[in-house]
Amino acid sequence: MIYRELAPYLKERYGARTQRVSLAYFRTCPNRDGTVGVGGCTFCEETGSGFANRFKSMSVRDQMINGIEHAKKRYNAKKFIAYFQSFTNTYAPLNELNSVYRSAILEDVVALDISTRPDTFPCEIAELLKNIRDEYDIDIFIEFGLESINENTLAKVNRGHSVAEFVDAVGCAKKYGFEVITHVILDFPSDTIYDVIGCAKLLSAVGVNGIKMHSLYIAPHTAMEKEYKEGKLTPLTANDYVYRAANFLSYLDPKIVIHRLISTPPCDAIWSIGLTNAEAKKRIESEMKENGKIQGSDFDYLNGASWRKKFLS
Repeated sequence: MIYRELAPYLKERYGARTQRVSLAYFRTCPNRDGTVGVGGCTFCEETGSGFANRFKSMSVRDQMINGIEHAKKRYNAKKFIAYFQSFTNTYAPLNELNSVYRSAILEDVVALDISTRPDTFPCEIAELLKNIRDEYDIDIFIEFGLESINENTLAKVNRGHSVAEFVDAVGCAKKYGFEVITHVILDFPSDTIYDVIGCAKLLSAVGVNGIKMHSLYIAPHTAMEKEYKEGKLTPLTANDYVYRAANFLSYLDPKIVIHRLISTPPCDAIWSIGLTNAEAKKRIESEMKENGKIQGSDFDYLNGASWRKKFLS
Protein backbone atom coordinates (compact mmCIF):
# COMPACT_ATOMS: atom_id res chain seq x y z
CA MET A 1 0.00 0.00 0.00
CA ILE A 2 1.56 3.29 -1.10
CA TYR A 3 -0.63 5.45 1.11
CA ARG A 4 -3.48 4.91 3.57
CA GLU A 5 -6.74 5.20 1.68
CA LEU A 6 -10.11 6.30 3.05
CA ALA A 7 -12.57 3.62 1.88
CA PRO A 8 -10.82 0.65 3.54
CA TYR A 9 -10.34 2.69 6.71
CA LEU A 10 -14.05 3.52 6.97
CA LYS A 11 -15.08 -0.06 6.22
CA GLU A 12 -12.73 -1.36 8.88
CA ARG A 13 -13.97 1.22 11.39
CA TYR A 14 -17.70 0.77 10.80
CA GLY A 15 -17.86 -2.76 9.41
CA ALA A 16 -19.62 -1.82 6.15
CA ARG A 17 -19.43 0.47 3.14
CA THR A 18 -19.70 3.97 4.60
CA GLN A 19 -20.55 7.04 2.54
CA ARG A 20 -20.53 10.76 3.24
CA VAL A 21 -23.76 12.67 2.58
CA SER A 22 -22.95 16.30 1.73
CA LEU A 23 -25.15 18.91 3.39
CA ALA A 24 -25.66 22.65 2.86
CA TYR A 25 -27.02 24.92 5.54
CA PHE A 26 -24.59 27.65 6.60
CA ARG A 27 -24.13 30.57 4.23
CA THR A 28 -21.16 32.68 5.29
CA CYS A 29 -17.89 32.85 7.20
CA PRO A 30 -16.02 35.46 9.28
CA ASN A 31 -13.86 36.19 6.26
CA ARG A 32 -16.91 37.33 4.29
CA ASP A 33 -19.10 39.17 6.79
CA GLY A 34 -16.44 41.59 8.05
CA THR A 35 -15.56 39.85 11.32
CA VAL A 36 -11.99 39.18 10.12
CA GLY A 37 -12.30 40.24 6.49
CA VAL A 38 -14.50 40.69 3.47
CA GLY A 39 -14.65 38.96 0.11
CA GLY A 40 -13.57 35.57 1.40
CA CYS A 41 -10.43 33.70 0.35
CA THR A 42 -9.24 34.73 -3.09
CA PHE A 43 -9.78 31.18 -4.43
CA CYS A 44 -13.21 30.60 -2.88
CA GLU A 45 -16.18 30.59 -5.24
CA GLU A 46 -19.69 31.71 -4.37
CA THR A 47 -20.71 28.26 -3.12
CA GLY A 48 -18.14 28.43 -0.35
CA SER A 49 -15.88 25.78 -1.92
CA GLY A 50 -18.57 23.15 -1.83
CA PHE A 51 -21.07 21.88 -4.35
CA ALA A 52 -23.66 20.84 -1.77
CA ASN A 53 -25.29 24.26 -2.18
CA ARG A 54 -27.42 22.77 -4.95
CA PHE A 55 -29.54 21.50 -2.04
CA LYS A 56 -29.86 24.87 -0.33
CA SER A 57 -33.66 24.98 -0.68
CA MET A 58 -34.06 21.71 1.27
CA SER A 59 -33.92 21.21 5.02
CA VAL A 60 -30.91 19.41 6.47
CA ARG A 61 -33.07 16.41 7.37
CA ASP A 62 -34.50 16.18 3.85
CA GLN A 63 -31.00 16.46 2.39
CA MET A 64 -29.93 13.55 4.60
CA ILE A 65 -32.94 11.43 3.63
CA ASN A 66 -32.33 12.02 -0.08
CA GLY A 67 -28.58 11.60 0.26
CA ILE A 68 -28.88 8.32 2.12
CA GLU A 69 -31.25 6.94 -0.48
CA HIS A 70 -28.89 7.95 -3.27
CA ALA A 71 -25.86 6.43 -1.50
CA LYS A 72 -27.70 3.16 -0.92
CA LYS A 73 -28.59 2.85 -4.60
CA ARG A 74 -25.32 4.07 -6.13
CA TYR A 75 -22.74 2.70 -3.69
CA ASN A 76 -24.64 0.03 -1.79
CA ALA A 77 -23.66 1.94 1.34
CA LYS A 78 -24.87 0.70 4.71
CA LYS A 79 -23.54 3.41 7.03
CA PHE A 80 -23.51 7.18 6.54
CA ILE A 81 -21.64 10.29 7.63
CA ALA A 82 -23.50 13.60 7.77
CA TYR A 83 -21.07 15.98 6.09
CA PHE A 84 -21.57 19.72 6.62
CA GLN A 85 -19.48 20.86 3.67
CA SER A 86 -19.86 24.42 2.39
CA PHE A 87 -18.75 27.63 4.08
CA THR A 88 -17.99 27.65 7.85
CA ASN A 89 -20.15 25.10 9.64
CA THR A 90 -19.49 26.19 13.22
CA TYR A 91 -20.19 29.87 12.57
CA ALA A 92 -23.58 30.33 14.26
CA PRO A 93 -25.06 30.62 17.77
CA LEU A 94 -24.86 27.52 19.94
CA ASN A 95 -28.61 26.90 20.02
CA GLU A 96 -28.79 26.99 16.22
CA LEU A 97 -25.78 24.68 15.85
CA ASN A 98 -27.30 22.25 18.32
CA SER A 99 -30.56 22.08 16.38
CA VAL A 100 -28.97 21.79 12.94
CA TYR A 101 -26.45 19.12 13.91
CA ARG A 102 -29.09 16.97 15.60
CA SER A 103 -31.41 17.21 12.60
CA ALA A 104 -28.83 15.34 10.50
CA ILE A 105 -28.66 12.29 12.77
CA LEU A 106 -30.84 9.56 11.30
CA GLU A 107 -30.73 5.78 11.46
CA ASP A 108 -27.36 4.34 10.35
CA VAL A 109 -25.61 7.71 10.62
CA VAL A 110 -22.34 6.89 12.36
CA ALA A 111 -20.66 10.31 12.41
CA LEU A 112 -21.04 14.04 12.02
CA ASP A 113 -18.35 15.51 9.76
CA ILE A 114 -18.13 19.28 10.18
CA SER A 115 -16.00 21.42 7.88
CA THR A 116 -14.92 24.73 9.40
CA ARG A 117 -12.19 27.30 9.92
CA PRO A 118 -9.72 26.97 12.79
CA ASP A 119 -10.63 30.43 14.12
CA THR A 120 -14.29 29.43 14.62
CA PHE A 121 -13.86 26.42 16.89
CA PRO A 122 -14.05 27.54 20.53
CA CYS A 123 -14.35 25.22 23.53
CA GLU A 124 -18.09 25.94 23.77
CA ILE A 125 -18.69 24.27 20.41
CA ALA A 126 -16.39 21.38 21.28
CA GLU A 127 -18.43 20.81 24.44
CA LEU A 128 -21.68 20.92 22.46
CA LEU A 129 -20.37 18.30 20.02
CA LYS A 130 -19.14 16.13 22.89
CA ASN A 131 -22.65 16.11 24.33
CA ILE A 132 -24.15 15.14 20.96
CA ARG A 133 -21.55 12.41 20.52
CA ASP A 134 -22.25 10.96 23.94
CA GLU A 135 -26.03 11.14 23.56
CA TYR A 136 -26.20 9.53 20.12
CA ASP A 137 -23.08 7.35 20.36
CA ILE A 138 -21.66 8.67 17.09
CA ASP A 139 -18.24 9.93 16.04
CA ILE A 140 -17.32 13.54 15.44
CA PHE A 141 -15.01 14.48 12.55
CA ILE A 142 -13.80 18.08 12.39
CA GLU A 143 -12.32 19.34 9.11
CA PHE A 144 -10.08 22.39 9.41
CA GLY A 145 -8.97 24.37 6.39
CA LEU A 146 -5.29 25.18 6.82
CA GLU A 147 -4.33 25.34 3.11
CA SER A 148 -0.68 26.37 3.66
CA ILE A 149 1.86 26.81 6.45
CA ASN A 150 3.41 29.77 4.63
CA GLU A 151 2.16 32.86 6.45
CA ASN A 152 2.82 35.06 3.41
CA THR A 153 0.65 32.77 1.29
CA LEU A 154 -2.12 32.80 3.89
CA ALA A 155 -2.09 36.61 3.84
CA LYS A 156 -1.92 36.75 0.04
CA VAL A 157 -5.02 34.56 -0.38
CA ASN A 158 -6.87 36.47 2.35
CA ARG A 159 -7.36 33.52 4.72
CA GLY A 160 -7.85 35.76 7.75
CA HIS A 161 -6.03 33.43 10.14
CA SER A 162 -2.53 32.15 10.74
CA VAL A 163 -0.98 28.76 11.48
CA ALA A 164 -1.31 29.49 15.22
CA GLU A 165 -5.11 29.37 15.13
CA PHE A 166 -4.91 26.03 13.35
CA VAL A 167 -2.59 24.50 15.95
CA ASP A 168 -4.85 25.80 18.74
CA ALA A 169 -8.02 24.40 17.14
CA VAL A 170 -6.45 20.98 16.51
CA GLY A 171 -5.38 20.83 20.16
CA CYS A 172 -8.94 21.56 21.28
CA ALA A 173 -10.50 18.98 18.97
CA LYS A 174 -7.98 16.31 19.96
CA LYS A 175 -8.59 17.04 23.65
CA TYR A 176 -12.24 16.06 23.14
CA GLY A 177 -11.31 12.94 21.18
CA PHE A 178 -12.62 14.15 17.83
CA GLU A 179 -11.14 12.95 14.55
CA VAL A 180 -9.31 15.85 12.88
CA ILE A 181 -9.07 16.17 9.09
CA THR A 182 -7.07 18.96 7.47
CA HIS A 183 -7.41 20.58 4.04
CA VAL A 184 -4.20 21.67 2.30
CA ILE A 185 -3.56 23.14 -1.15
CA LEU A 186 -0.19 21.84 -2.31
CA ASP A 187 0.48 23.99 -5.37
CA PHE A 188 0.17 27.63 -4.41
CA PRO A 189 2.69 29.41 -6.65
CA SER A 190 3.99 31.35 -3.62
CA ASP A 191 4.77 28.11 -1.74
CA THR A 192 7.95 26.12 -2.28
CA ILE A 193 8.54 22.39 -1.96
CA TYR A 194 9.97 23.16 1.49
CA ASP A 195 6.61 24.62 2.53
CA VAL A 196 4.90 21.44 1.32
CA ILE A 197 7.30 19.18 3.23
CA GLY A 198 7.06 21.44 6.29
CA CYS A 199 3.29 21.18 6.11
CA ALA A 200 3.47 17.37 6.17
CA LYS A 201 5.76 17.58 9.19
CA LEU A 202 3.51 20.00 11.07
CA LEU A 203 0.39 17.92 10.44
CA SER A 204 2.18 14.80 11.60
CA ALA A 205 3.52 16.55 14.72
CA VAL A 206 0.11 17.86 15.84
CA GLY A 207 -1.46 14.45 15.26
CA VAL A 208 -4.17 15.03 12.69
CA ASN A 209 -6.08 11.90 11.66
CA GLY A 210 -6.83 12.66 8.02
CA ILE A 211 -5.78 14.86 5.11
CA LYS A 212 -7.62 16.26 2.11
CA MET A 213 -5.04 17.20 -0.49
CA HIS A 214 -6.13 19.84 -2.98
CA SER A 215 -4.75 21.13 -6.26
CA LEU A 216 -5.30 24.80 -6.97
CA TYR A 217 -8.02 25.72 -9.45
CA ILE A 218 -9.33 29.11 -10.45
CA ALA A 219 -13.08 29.51 -10.23
CA PRO A 220 -15.06 32.25 -11.98
CA HIS A 221 -16.09 35.39 -10.09
CA THR A 222 -13.20 35.11 -7.62
CA ALA A 223 -10.40 37.50 -6.76
CA MET A 224 -7.96 34.87 -8.01
CA GLU A 225 -9.61 34.92 -11.44
CA LYS A 226 -8.87 38.64 -11.65
CA GLU A 227 -5.23 38.07 -10.65
CA TYR A 228 -4.90 35.31 -13.24
CA LYS A 229 -6.38 37.34 -16.08
CA GLU A 230 -4.21 40.33 -15.20
CA GLY A 231 -1.09 38.15 -15.36
CA LYS A 232 -0.37 38.52 -11.65
CA LEU A 233 -0.71 34.80 -10.96
CA THR A 234 1.03 32.00 -12.84
CA PRO A 235 -0.26 28.60 -11.69
CA LEU A 236 1.98 25.58 -11.41
CA THR A 237 1.69 22.56 -13.70
CA ALA A 238 0.30 19.06 -13.26
CA ASN A 239 3.89 17.80 -13.06
CA ASP A 240 4.56 20.22 -10.21
CA TYR A 241 1.51 19.01 -8.33
CA VAL A 242 2.44 15.34 -8.74
CA TYR A 243 5.97 16.01 -7.50
CA ARG A 244 4.75 17.98 -4.50
CA ALA A 245 2.06 15.44 -3.62
CA ALA A 246 4.53 12.55 -3.71
CA ASN A 247 6.93 14.39 -1.41
CA PHE A 248 4.13 15.47 0.91
CA LEU A 249 2.99 11.87 1.34
CA SER A 250 6.49 10.54 1.93
CA TYR A 251 7.00 12.90 4.90
CA LEU A 252 3.54 12.26 6.36
CA ASP A 253 2.90 10.02 9.37
CA PRO A 254 1.80 6.70 7.83
CA LYS A 255 -1.14 6.45 10.27
CA ILE A 256 -2.83 9.50 8.72
CA VAL A 257 -5.71 8.64 6.36
CA ILE A 258 -5.71 10.27 2.92
CA HIS A 259 -9.28 11.39 2.24
CA ARG A 260 -8.50 13.07 -1.09
CA LEU A 261 -5.54 13.29 -3.50
CA ILE A 262 -6.65 16.18 -5.70
CA SER A 263 -9.39 18.78 -6.09
CA THR A 264 -12.44 18.32 -8.28
CA PRO A 265 -12.86 21.73 -9.97
CA PRO A 266 -16.28 22.98 -11.05
CA CYS A 267 -17.13 22.47 -14.71
CA ASP A 268 -16.84 26.22 -15.36
CA ALA A 269 -13.38 26.58 -13.80
CA ILE A 270 -11.21 29.20 -15.49
CA TRP A 271 -8.10 27.07 -14.96
CA SER A 272 -7.08 23.78 -13.34
CA ILE A 273 -4.15 21.37 -13.67
CA GLY A 274 -6.36 19.14 -15.80
CA LEU A 275 -6.02 15.82 -13.99
CA THR A 276 -8.92 13.60 -12.98
CA ASN A 277 -8.75 11.86 -9.62
CA ALA A 278 -7.87 8.58 -11.37
CA GLU A 279 -5.11 10.23 -13.40
CA ALA A 280 -3.70 11.96 -10.33
CA LYS A 281 -3.74 8.72 -8.35
CA LYS A 282 -1.90 6.87 -11.11
CA ARG A 283 0.73 9.55 -11.58
CA ILE A 284 1.37 10.18 -7.88
CA GLU A 285 1.70 6.47 -7.18
CA SER A 286 4.03 6.09 -10.18
CA GLU A 287 6.17 9.00 -8.97
CA MET A 288 6.46 7.43 -5.53
CA LYS A 289 7.25 3.95 -6.86
CA GLU A 290 9.96 5.30 -9.15
CA ASN A 291 11.65 6.95 -6.17
CA GLY A 292 11.15 4.07 -3.75
CA LYS A 293 8.72 6.05 -1.59
CA ILE A 294 5.55 5.23 0.31
CA GLN A 295 3.56 7.31 2.79
CA GLY A 296 5.81 7.82 5.79
CA SER A 297 9.05 6.65 4.19
CA ASP A 298 10.63 9.96 5.27
CA PHE A 299 8.74 10.13 8.58
CA ASP A 300 11.89 10.13 10.69
CA TYR A 301 12.01 13.59 12.22
CA LEU A 302 10.01 13.50 15.52
CA ASN A 303 10.84 12.38 19.08
CA GLY A 304 14.41 13.66 19.14
CA ALA A 305 15.28 12.13 15.79
CA SER A 306 18.79 13.60 15.59
CA TRP A 307 19.75 12.37 19.07
CA ARG A 308 18.37 8.92 18.32
CA LYS A 309 20.23 8.77 15.03
CA LYS A 310 23.49 9.67 16.77
CA PHE A 311 23.25 7.59 19.91
CA LEU A 312 20.79 4.75 19.29
CA SER A 313 21.43 3.73 15.70
